[in-house]
Amino acid sequence: MKTRIHRHILFAFLCLCAQLLHAQRTLEYKVGKETRPNRIRCVGAELDAHFHANHVPRSEGSKVEDWANVIVPRIKDMQVQSLRVMVLPQWYEPRNDNDDPVVADNGGFCFDAPQMQSLYPILDLAQEMGIPVTIVPWGATPESFMSSRKGWIVLPENHEEYAENISALLCHLIKDRKYDCIDEVTPGNEPDGWGMPSSEYVSLCKTLHARLEKDRLLKHVRLNLVDNTDRGGSFDYLEECVPGLKGIADVVNSHTYIFGYDTPSEKIMQWEEQNCRIAARAGLRHCVGEFGSNQTMGASRQKDIDQYRRGVLMVRTAISLLAAGAYNISYWQLFDQYYSRHDNYAQMQQLGMWKSVKADYATETYHDSISCDYEVRPQFYAYSLLTRFVRPGARVYRMTADGDMGLTNALCVRNRDKSWVYVVANQENIDLCVTLRNERHPLRGHYEQYVYQEGLLPNDGSQLKPLNGVREAAGSLSVDIPANTVMLFRFRR
Repeated sequence: MKTRIHRHILFAFLCLCAQLLHAQRTLEYKVGKETRPNRIRCVGAELDAHFHANHVPRSEGSKVEDWANVIVPRIKDMQVQSLRVMVLPQWYEPRNDNDDPVVADNGGFCFDAPQMQSLYPILDLAQEMGIPVTIVPWGATPESFMSSRKGWIVLPENHEEYAENISALLCHLIKDRKYDCIDEVTPGNEPDGWGMPSSEYVSLCKTLHARLEKDRLLKHVRLNLVDNTDRGGSFDYLEECVPGLKGIADVVNSHTYIFGYDTPSEKIMQWEEQNCRIAARAGLRHCVGEFGSNQTMGASRQKDIDQYRRGVLMVRTAISLLAAGAYNISYWQLFDQYYSRHDNYAQMQQLGMWKSVKADYATETYHDSISCDYEVRPQFYAYSLLTRFVRPGARVYRMTADGDMGLTNALCVRNRDKSWVYVVANQENIDLCVTLRNERHPLRGHYEQYVYQEGLLPNDGSQLKPLNGVREAAGSLSVDIPANTVMLFRFRR
């Protein structure tokens, strides 16, 4: 009898395990008839000017030709839509050009300096691809005519000299070198993180605006301002800055590294919705100038960087931000970089879509498993789905779920080429049976299906290809999406 009871218990346990293994949740995501679209600018990434100046001179093996042979083709393959690019004032003005911040002495600027020679190839690429660039002068030169403070980057104390420095750079890039890809300028990265009071920041922006107006640059560039940290979820700095920037800013942005694997999609959207509401009080749009995961380890590492699941999180975060009203999003950063040629390995920024040369990781236990120089990480394939198929100027529609979306989300996109794209991210540990509906434009006709799924990714850095065969929808689309998977559906014109 005991043996029989034990067998029944074992059978019941095995049945329960089988049910858990095949657990599935059902959701319907819908675009309502009255849903208003959000017109976006771009899906982009950070690419800072360090390759030629800081990587090539080092001993690990980066070569000048790697730029043209590896990095440029990969950026084109991703179809990156916008670039956020840092500059440092001391690159081109190591000493004050003169003592008059009103009149610049062009002979006092070093626009042929090594770091500038690293910047120009980025702008050449952007010019060729026709993609907009946001130039971000990171801060003031420490212990200089701009600021007496010490540090790597400090807050500008002399706003007029800082404005002159930025204006001189833009005049050189736009008027002398004819880079019409430069679309925006952001004066200072994360001013709140450096301790600049909001009132002082607004004053700085007004000084810069006046200088750019004087030098007739405002017809060439827009001011993308605030650039605050996520402040642990607080909106105070953005709220304090926006009223004073009305009539000065063209757009405002914030950064975020607070969302992770247990953050509900609704919470991500609520964060961006609040940012958009604050910006709207001054008639402005809000964008996300940097984003990543909350798995931070100092300023240069996130411990999930090599994990497959990060790709799902980055897509889920991105489509949640866009659905909530973000005008633009920019991932930090395209590939691993040294921000100084003299940095040690611990200082290397390792938050990229792909790695640097293999020798850079010689001290890591996984070094031998790296297959090649500039090896892509899994998230490269996931984020590329967005850069390839959610195109500049697209209208994005928030899709509402008929239940708790939890760690899932979906986005509907209408591109300018009239193609419809649907992106679904399932971060949960169970499969999702999802039905997609669009009451404004029923899902009909042929579509391609792309899948980011563990174990099914290319191993050579080539982009994800559509699943075999052309599929057809008749009014709606129902599909099973495995746990921790992203799917994208592109309906042909």
